[in-house]
Amino acid sequence: MKKTLKIIMASIIALAMFFSTYQIHSPLDKESKKTITISFNKQTAEAKGLFPIFKPKPKPKPKPKKKKKTTAQLYKEAKKKGVKVKGRSSTYKYSKKLRNLPSKVNKGYSSRDLYKDGKLNTRRYYKKDGKAEVDIHYTNHGNAKKHPKVPHRHDWGYNSKGIWTKKTEWY
Repeated sequence: MKKTLKIIMASIIALAMFFSTYQIHSPLDKESKKTITISFNKQTAEAKGLFPIFKPKPKPKPKPKKKKKTTAQLYKEAKKKGVKVKGRSSTYKYSKKLRNLPSKVNKGYSSRDLYKDGKLNTRRYYKKDGKAEVDIHYTNHGNAKKHPKVPHRHDWGYNSKGIWTKKTEWY
């Protein structure tokens, strides 16, 4: 008789739960492992081991936050890919007064673009101290034998004293 009554009560509570909003709370103390509190429509019923399928869902693990990249990391990636440095790039138009990009700038880890006749001609990358580090040329300078690969890169070389020395290598 008691067993039948338990089954009927469990069935009634289960049906009530399916037809109403419910929340399941796990026990607060370690001793009452068998007891689960089930709340529905502002009423509370304790199911003592009767509802093993209604276990509380585990909380999802928080997604790890993406670390913000440093300016140096953004610069290194942009230089490797040959794109503008995000948030640290400038654009200039070729003219009689401006034929080349500056060899030194105030803002390091940056890039500057020089456009000639509406097309990108040169992109220059500046290292931490603001000195030019690499040029990417998007033309062959009218000399296809010397510069068969377009675009190509030119490194800016500095000696141990920090003075610019001409580097003829390109890649």
